[in-house]
Amino acid sequence: MSSKPPLQDAADRYLHPLSVIFSLTDLIKQNFIPALLGIFGAAKGDLVYVGIALLFFVPTFIFSLIRYFTIRYRIADGELVVQEGLLFRRVRTVPVERIQNIDMVQGVLHRMLQVAEVRVETASGTKPEAVLKVLSLEEMARLRAGVALQKQTAHVAHADDSDAGLVTPPYANSTGGSVTDGSPGEILLKIPLSWLAQAGFASNRGFVLIGLLIGFYFQFDQGNPRDFRMRDFGGWNIVPDDGGPLMTLCIVAVGVLVALVLLRLLGIGWYILRFYGYQLRQSGDDFKISCGLLTKVSATIPRKRIQFISVHRGLIMRWMKLASVRIETAGGAAENNENATTTVSRRWFIPVLPESAVVELIAELRPGVDLNMDRYQWIELAKRARARFVRIACMVSVVIVGAVFLMAGWQWASAGLLAFPTLILYAIRKSRSVKYARTDFGVVYKSGVLVKKTSFTFFEKIQAASWRQSPFDRRWGMATLSIDTAAAGPAEHVIEIKYLNQDAAREEYRQIVKLASSA
Repeated sequence: MSSKPPLQDAADRYLHPLSVIFSLTDLIKQNFIPALLGIFGAAKGDLVYVGIALLFFVPTFIFSLIRYFTIRYRIADGELVVQEGLLFRRVRTVPVERIQNIDMVQGVLHRMLQVAEVRVETASGTKPEAVLKVLSLEEMARLRAGVALQKQTAHVAHADDSDAGLVTPPYANSTGGSVTDGSPGEILLKIPLSWLAQAGFASNRGFVLIGLLIGFYFQFDQGNPRDFRMRDFGGWNIVPDDGGPLMTLCIVAVGVLVALVLLRLLGIGWYILRFYGYQLRQSGDDFKISCGLLTKVSATIPRKRIQFISVHRGLIMRWMKLASVRIETAGGAAENNENATTTVSRRWFIPVLPESAVVELIAELRPGVDLNMDRYQWIELAKRARARFVRIACMVSVVIVGAVFLMAGWQWASAGLLAFPTLILYAIRKSRSVKYARTDFGVVYKSGVLVKKTSFTFFEKIQAASWRQSPFDRRWGMATLSIDTAAAGPAEHVIEIKYLNQDAAREEYRQIVKLASSA
């Protein structure tokens, strides 16, 4: 907790002087290729490449200096005011009553220098209302305490028109607490290293890192991917000259096994880097997350902003009896460039936990919800939905076999015939996996074959519902039922139920609209 009083005067405050350094590091990340050109050019004595790099860096460095000297913020008259710009001045005013979170992101350098990137968020919008790069931890604590004190003052001023229990404590935790509660909160979940290792092993995150390595290989070694030839590896003598087909098969099998192990190890590394030291705390009506090995993230999720809860269980995670929980929040639609706090607090709310703990955790997120799924009246797809899935699988199989035949000949096309039973079996399993239930609190939706997903949304959070029919749907007597919240996307499980019986879809649509409008 800060030893200084909360920020509450009307005087302008400036960013930390180290902001210029962090602006430069952001610049290097955004212009990685020009930076490499400058480094390689300087190493070879080629001043042309150095000039190209300076052409990127010098203007941006000047811009960073101007930004540091022109951006300022203050709290006055119940508002947070952020001003920036030299030629084109921008003033952003945010009433403190609208501020939901003041979150932070800390990389290794941030922690060494005792500073943080601070993000101010409200209940609306997909982007933070203000991003302050960077403040000292003490100044961030003063800002949080100042916002909380302004809220307390506003509540006291309107005490005659509000409940007496709304007064907010004036100070907040200096390392990542909510702006509305200074207590560290009750720990709901700590994720040990062993859980992260299991989740990383079960994930496919290693493929992302392999893709990056392949990209670097072609960029700096081969030059052009089209020049890549398998015979370039002929000099490696992996297979002995006197080795037969059996030895070749064994070596290939060992190579595939080693590659799979490497991918799993890379996945484990990704999970540990992102979620090391994960803690989920509850403080009042807020949930607080902190995690990260190199980049430490602190995020706050108010309970009232949670629109959607989704439980994911991949194939390997089911064998390990593990699951992950994702949420969607108001104003939390997916973005192309998600920041660290957005990624953790929405897309990876709880990266891994035992299946046995899921019910208890959702009960904390949404008290009073009946999670006994045996009591739900599940609505399955139309009786002829399986036949429709199978027909689509057969058509896809024919396309695959035909494409392989045209590109590689009948020998490989005959092997492609394996696609028929595989896709047909997948289609049957998929038709069985989709289930939907309308409950007392909202809607529950289940689907998935390899990755099973179970999602919950609530009548008061539903923004829109629709049902529609294509010409093929009308022929089969089916329809599609869709349900949207204010933030569909990050949980990666949109409620769009195809191939329902058309009468059932129409009736469910009417009931959902009625219940959502009255919630």
